[in-house]
Amino acid sequence: MRGKRIIGRTDELEQLARAIREGRRLVLVMGGVGIGKTRLVAQAAQEARDNGTVVVEASCLPLDVRLPLLPVIDMLRSLDRAVGRPAVEEIVAGLPPDASDELARLVPELIGHQVGPDVLPAAEWKRQRMFAAVDLVLTRVARHRPVLVVVEDLHWIDMATLDLLTYLRASSRGSITMVVTCRSDEAPLDPLVARWIEQARRPETERLDLAGLSRPAMAELAEQALGGTPDDGLVEELHRRTEGNPYFAEELIAAAAGGQLTRQPPRALADLLVARARRVSVPARGVLSALAVAGRPVPETVVARATGMTADEVASALHELIDARLAVPDSVRPELGCRTQHALLAEAVVGDLLADERRDVYAGMAAALESVEDPALSAEIAGHWSAAGRPADELRLLLDAADHSHRMRAYSPAADLWQRATTIAEKLPDAAEKLGVEPGWLRVRTIDALQACGRDLDAAHLTEETHARHHDSAGGALLAAVLHRTAWHRGVIAQREAPPSTAYGLFDEASRIYRALPESAEYARLLADHARFMWMDSCDSASGSVYRTALAVAERCGAVHEIADALSGLAEVAFLHGDPAEGFALLDRAREAVRHPSDTELTPRIDYFIAEYHSNALLKTGQLAAAERVAREGLERARRMGATSGYSAAVLHHNAVEALLERGFVDAVAELVADVRDRQPGLDDWNLHLYQAQVEICRGELDAAVARTRSVDRLGLAGPRMWMYERIRLLPRAALWARDPAAALGQVEPALALLSGCDVEQFCGELLALGARAVADLAETARARRDRDAERAAHADADRLGDVLHRMRGRPFVDHPFLATIAGDRADWQAELCRVRGVRDPDAWAQAAGVWQRLGRPHRRAYALLRQAQVIVATARNPTAAADVLRAAAEAAADMVPLTAAIRRLAQRSRISLAPTRTLAPAAPEPEDPYGLTNRERLVLGLLAQGRTNAQIGTELFMSPKTASVHVSNILRKLGVANRAAAAAVGERAGLTGLDA
Repeated sequence: MRGKRIIGRTDELEQLARAIREGRRLVLVMGGVGIGKTRLVAQAAQEARDNGTVVVEASCLPLDVRLPLLPVIDMLRSLDRAVGRPAVEEIVAGLPPDASDELARLVPELIGHQVGPDVLPAAEWKRQRMFAAVDLVLTRVARHRPVLVVVEDLHWIDMATLDLLTYLRASSRGSITMVVTCRSDEAPLDPLVARWIEQARRPETERLDLAGLSRPAMAELAEQALGGTPDDGLVEELHRRTEGNPYFAEELIAAAAGGQLTRQPPRALADLLVARARRVSVPARGVLSALAVAGRPVPETVVARATGMTADEVASALHELIDARLAVPDSVRPELGCRTQHALLAEAVVGDLLADERRDVYAGMAAALESVEDPALSAEIAGHWSAAGRPADELRLLLDAADHSHRMRAYSPAADLWQRATTIAEKLPDAAEKLGVEPGWLRVRTIDALQACGRDLDAAHLTEETHARHHDSAGGALLAAVLHRTAWHRGVIAQREAPPSTAYGLFDEASRIYRALPESAEYARLLADHARFMWMDSCDSASGSVYRTALAVAERCGAVHEIADALSGLAEVAFLHGDPAEGFALLDRAREAVRHPSDTELTPRIDYFIAEYHSNALLKTGQLAAAERVAREGLERARRMGATSGYSAAVLHHNAVEALLERGFVDAVAELVADVRDRQPGLDDWNLHLYQAQVEICRGELDAAVARTRSVDRLGLAGPRMWMYERIRLLPRAALWARDPAAALGQVEPALALLSGCDVEQFCGELLALGARAVADLAETARARRDRDAERAAHADADRLGDVLHRMRGRPFVDHPFLATIAGDRADWQAELCRVRGVRDPDAWAQAAGVWQRLGRPHRRAYALLRQAQVIVATARNPTAAADVLRAAAEAAADMVPLTAAIRRLAQRSRISLAPTRTLAPAAPEPEDPYGLTNRERLVLGLLAQGRTNAQIGTELFMSPKTASVHVSNILRKLGVANRAAAAAVGERAGLTGLDA
């Protein structure tokens, strides 16, 4: 016990330990076989022993002929071991002769002599002499130390020992506690034992009824047994099958192979369970077999149909099973019927049936459940027909079950059911034909259901398999449907082709087939998906005409979902190529289209697309809080429908986390992407990994961020260019903050080459700005090292970026009502190019900081303010001129560790305190100018403070711009500042501008 910690019994152990400490006369520990009674009592006994208690232990044995007083002999020998032979001899020496003789009948080796036959009747000596002798021994030990008597397995006790326990409970004096364990599921209990337990319900008795372990405790038990963290699925299965019984769980784990639990219980455990089942009558065993194959509570009427028994016979058998602790009524709703005591019992009973017998029981249960005529039971009934070896009946029920699941929007189960039905239909074409089922269309329905629930990888695998199987054999609408799904998964989900040219060909081929067929909702869906793919790959306005065709076909067919699909796509086209207001109006129309569908079914596919488009539009237009809200609402709908993975859910996650990250809410982003922190990126979650990398950047975990982005990069993903843009724009950030600008530039330039030549160019401003930042870092490093070649190389890099912008006709930096960040990206680009050329222009960075402040992007603003402060420190005579800028940067950089660290380093070098300063009232102006400005210079300074240019100052004061420039230079020299803004600030504080300071 010392080597193996008890799990999940903290409260029970404390209750038992407290009862022992308090000297309660009797503690009764009840529970089923394997529930942990012995382990609990042993742990408590060891703790008591460690605290100086004398622990005496005895066990009752399951003998066919129960020999009297064997546990009492165990008890006395245990006492000898506990206190030692000298102490026993001392106690025995002080006993009366009759007490010594009675003990010698039981343990002569301890007493030291034999005794002859007793002259009193057996019942008399048991009650009056032997019981008193045992009591006297225990009482004398208890004079010096507390005594704990442990008796295991009361359910197997002989009547003489039971009488002794009754005697001790009533007569013992001193600090003596008895702890007795008994199985609550042992049936039938000896009536005298049952009566003794019932009579034990008295104030001085403590009773512990042990239930199964909780699921967390079961996880801890599995971890202890496996020596490592168990899979959640394994823990769930363990808890379900064992109902928290630790012994059953340990046996299953011990028999597990390759981390998978066996379908049948281990032999020893099965034998233990089946032995109990064989004690009941034949009719009861028949009912138990029916309950076992059902695996859940079953009403008596169903059991009667399944077994062919009458209602009275079933009722009688159930009573027998309940009395034998083999069956129990449902604990919450007894009207649902009875079930087996626990799942492992059911497994053992089913495993004990002969093969033909087992098939008959399953077939009987399937037929009985079918008679209920409840579509919700279809999947269960299909499973019974499968176990009965009747695949044709299984196929019929699988189709019913899949349709029912789909109507209930349980798309993942529907997909699994259709996939199983497809396998049977392809093996039994005659059965499929009889049911009017085409296996190819079953595959298509499975693909759609997999996509609807977000299982895109499974859908892609099945799609390729279906394309290989039907491309040369199918025709008409089925071939078109297969080509359609293949095009979508190759072009979008698989993300392997750049550009995904084969997807275009497949879409075109499917369209040609559909044009020769009557219009249908399938054709409208194909057109909408084709248009969406075109948009994702190029943002081409031409996709709008395909969407409009899809809308027209859908309206003529009355296909509500396809109408909403097309309207959502048209909205996205309108956002970029039309009026954003028109785009939002189209999304409202799409939402209305599915709000009152004719068949009341709202597929998550449309629901996702609307939330996806809406949140994306809000994000792009700079409405970050609203974008987060809409994306989270979409994710919550996905959670309720069991579709939290896959393409659309990934986009919603993407939009929610970007809206949070741009506002500086790093912890909230970490919470949303926490699931991917400890796993490798894959095809369906790369975007969450890239945002987890952004969290790691913000927290200063730069090595982890770089490693994660490299893992995403190594996936070799391609796909539609908009997806490539969303992926690639996040990749360089880790390298830039890790001070590896060459790696960042190596990611930016190939991306720009892939994204140019189409309307995706309009989104490339951020990539260009990140590339310029990388080049500027390279140039500054080269200048610091006086490496002219490296500096020239950096200038050449900047020229190449400029050439890319030229080929894009400047579109990434042309203001657009849909793309709110263009102004900020443009300001960053221009300021970074100044840094590339070594031009120190604080105004450029001040402008960038102002744009990002207006857009509500604190970390981007903080970066611009840091650069502005660096320029001020480098050019001002007094570095503390950057104090206000640095303090603003520090405030905006909250939760961004590397940016905050850079700000603090600059402040430390410049001897600037980042602590907020109090705002003081302006001091009264000195009666005389302390800087020696002329009257003319003071006039120029006043206009300069108002933001006038040299030309404007010259016009107002009737001087040439060159003269105004000379005055400005003199003012800067006299005030000791480096630029016009600083001069205005000094002049205002000194009261020289005529403006309020």
